[in-house]
Amino acid sequence: MATSPRPQNPWHVPGVPSFLEDLYRGEFRWDLIHPFPVQDKEDRLAGERVLAAFGALLRERVDPTEVDTERQLPAGLLEALAAGGYTRLRSAPELGGLGLSGMNAFRIVQAAASWSMPVAQLLSVHNTVGVGAYLPALPPGPLREALGARVRAGHLCGHADTEPAGAANRQRGTRAVPVEGGAAYLLTGQKVFTSNAPVAGMLSVTATVREAGGDRVRIFFVDTTSPGLTVAAQHEFMGLKGFPLGAITLKNVRVPAELMLAEEEQDQGVAPEPNQLIVRGRVHTIAAPALALGRLCLHWSREFAGRRQVDGRPLGSFEEIQRMIAATLGEVFALETLAQWCLLGEDAQPGEGAVNLRYEQLAAKNLSSVTCWRIVDRTMSLLGAEGYETARSKAGRGAPPLPLERAFREARGLRIACGVDFQLDNWAAQLGVLGCYYPEPANARAIESEPADVGCLDHADLTEPNLGHLRFTAHQVKAFARTCLALVRRHPDPRELFEQEHLLIQLNQVAGELLLMSLVLARTSRNGRLGPESTQELADLYCAAARRRIDDLWRRITVEQPSGHADASAAWLSGERWADLVSDVLTDTPPAAG
Repeated sequence: MATSPRPQNPWHVPGVPSFLEDLYRGEFRWDLIHPFPVQDKEDRLAGERVLAAFGALLRERVDPTEVDTERQLPAGLLEALAAGGYTRLRSAPELGGLGLSGMNAFRIVQAAASWSMPVAQLLSVHNTVGVGAYLPALPPGPLREALGARVRAGHLCGHADTEPAGAANRQRGTRAVPVEGGAAYLLTGQKVFTSNAPVAGMLSVTATVREAGGDRVRIFFVDTTSPGLTVAAQHEFMGLKGFPLGAITLKNVRVPAELMLAEEEQDQGVAPEPNQLIVRGRVHTIAAPALALGRLCLHWSREFAGRRQVDGRPLGSFEEIQRMIAATLGEVFALETLAQWCLLGEDAQPGEGAVNLRYEQLAAKNLSSVTCWRIVDRTMSLLGAEGYETARSKAGRGAPPLPLERAFREARGLRIACGVDFQLDNWAAQLGVLGCYYPEPANARAIESEPADVGCLDHADLTEPNLGHLRFTAHQVKAFARTCLALVRRHPDPRELFEQEHLLIQLNQVAGELLLMSLVLARTSRNGRLGPESTQELADLYCAAARRRIDDLWRRITVEQPSGHADASAAWLSGERWADLVSDVLTDTPPAAG
């Protein structure tokens, strides 16, 4: 799955510093994240008012257990969401929108996910990668006017990119052929896993266009009532029951040329649309539900431990139970911190001190979804059979109907949505991390010879354990850069290094752990060591666990890996050997030819 011969970093912004980009280069820029940003009080109050009305609407109209069982959203819900402005969370009031900040829009999606994940995903997709999200970046003209009219009318939108061949392909099989002297295009192809397709009035569709410089992937805004566009099927997942997700077919669908977005293709493995849009969208689509599920698990853990006993002894008094709950506390705090960093800094821009958050927003997808998975899996173990039991079954026997089984299914989906986790780590390492090292960076000598910068210790209001975590992080940043530099010198042709995908995945995971440790410590330093706002214990809990994960990643990176995986995999895939390993199983698919 290696990509280009030389990584082209799509997230770099010249002249604008990035904490994570500098971390990749071995520079620990504590000054960029400390003091940690805080949401403006007035902005938070504005969000509270919208949240109150939104929560009332969901409680009145949506029974989450019924949605999950019946696999459909209640009648009239989409119209109610549009009437309340929830399909235009960030759009300007003159477009009928609520004009919310990025942080408050995130809070709406997070609240929706805590009640009904299908509703959260419908709103997130529409508000972050729907047509309204493109408007701020568009110049005056026919495209801006057409999309503005759609937003004003409150039409739901979706995005059609993935094709039956798979999402990892750089090109798109859907073709757009110019007709009428270039006045329009005819689109032909198939798309799958298209969010909101069955209910959308307009879709943004990726298609390949033959141009003078070669094939380019462009975005077309397509009216779903256009002749030749059909929703061929509605997908059903193990989770997200009721979420409108469909496969679409396009047969010579005419799209006016002014509804094509002439955005240069990004040299990356994610969908070739405006980079900042898709990266930021993941924060709402993945990180918001991840935080919602984490908070629910924390709530359910306290409720369960508070009412259960073992031979008369309170469950919460057992050491292992205490460790499990403490681990969840630390991880929920980390999820909340990650979201705040990715969005509050962006809401405060533009202006002096602007920071490029694209790297962190990209990293947030895997950091949040994998952390959420750990939390939900841990909570399932804590609740045991009661956790595995469905909410409807529990309600039927009079037990508290905690929907942990449903949360378990939803959490697993977050690791797949918007780019499956391992592949996103692979792409991020190729383009983000190694994009800083090919060609060799200007600070290579400093990476090799200069010690880790621990000046941050003089400007951190942290307890001794957390100062130790901060010192560890600073030293690890330098070790990470030295490892990367040694690797690229050993492999002057990046294609050689790109073939070592497992190594790159683990390297990116190290960087992600260091990022989140840094943010947790910066936020905790701002909160101070004493008083009701102090989060020192939570930071210590999270960072101690993160250090163990980092130590394990380094062990796996530095210890020689078994080299027989390629031969063994090839022999199995070809059907040549070990057929008895799948004997005595009943399956609908025929065995591979031997």
